[in-house]
Amino acid sequence: MVYRISPENVRPPRGGPSGALAMVLVLAVVVGIWLLAGRDPGSSTFGGQDPDQRTAPAGEVAPNDPVSGLPYVSPVDLPLRVIDLLADVDTGANLPGGVTRRPLPNTTGVLPVQASSRYYIEYDVGGGALLVTGSRGERYYSDDAGATYARVGP
Repeated sequence: MVYRISPENVRPPRGGPSGALAMVLVLAVVVGIWLLAGRDPGSSTFGGQDPDQRTAPAGEVAPNDPVSGLPYVSPVDLPLRVIDLLADVDTGANLPGGVTRRPLPNTTGVLPVQASSRYYIEYDVGGGALLVTGSRGERYYSDDAGATYARVGP
């Protein structure tokens, strides 16, 4: 038996975009948004900066670090021996006499929680003054033997 299909019995395809056309349209919208936003692929939503380096808008000084919630302390407001220690740590120079260096496990959780117990390094400057550095370059200062901290910066 032979079936004949006449043009009258063939239905035209339904209207609407095909799957390929829909994918092209979605891709075009995504690329358009990306170009308008001016961001690189994979950049974060807070402007592509390291979250520990965010600061207040130009001309303003944030009262607290947005990551840790700790208040900021300006480097110029630190004791001179702590400023000198910061310079020694940054340059890799030998530590001054009387300063001890050890990992800080942050068991109290006063500083932002990190996965590694060796993330923070504590420098005991003496007299209750502590300088703590993080693996990503953040700096914290305490003048009460670690009961409270302030973020050094911005």
